Amino acid sequence: MTKLILIRHGEPDYSLVTERSFKGHGIDLAQLTPKGIDQAMNVAKDKRLQGASLIVSSPYTRALQTAAIISKERSLDISIEVDIHEWVPDLAFNNVSDEEVKIASDECTCCKGEYTNEDKKSWEKLSVVASRSFKGLEKYLGYEKIIVVTHGVVMRQFKYHNEIPYCGIIEVDFYKDFKWCGWVENIDK
Repeated sequence: MTKLILIRHGEPDYSLVTERSFKGHGIDLAQLTPKGIDQAMNVAKDKRLQGASLIVSSPYTRALQTAAIISKERSLDISIEVDIHEWVPDLAFNNVSDEEVKIASDECTCCKGEYTNEDKKSWEKLSVVASRSFKGLEKYLGYEKIIVVTHGVVMRQFKYHNEIPYCGIIEVDFYKDFKWCGWVENIDK
């Protein structure tokens, strides 16, 4: 079993990628805002990170920049894990606006994160997010404790929380054959 310290990336600034009309994965080149940098600097000092021996990061810029700040403070190496990337709102990677992402997100919520193979949906199923994330992190089971810098949707597949603030932390005991809990209704209602 490995203790995962899941950390959501700091607050991103999409202005530069928006100005350049980036779409699809180009949007994920967004860096942190000054506030996001401060959030990462603060979480790097959190006592729950003590004893971790590695940082595993999503490849997206906002997560990598957060991981780099934590790495500098904690003197830990960073391993990039492609499979803990953000939920994909458009499997054709053509999304160009926040509105399109919001529509996909709302539809995902209405469908409780799943659809049949006969349905024509453009977004990634949450069971796929869970499966790829769990599989991607299995190679780190030899570690006692690691820091994982990723995204809110990915974190919720390990342990549900309604709201995960930027640089919020969720602790999880992770093991081989870790199971996805499925869709969880809003527990604050």
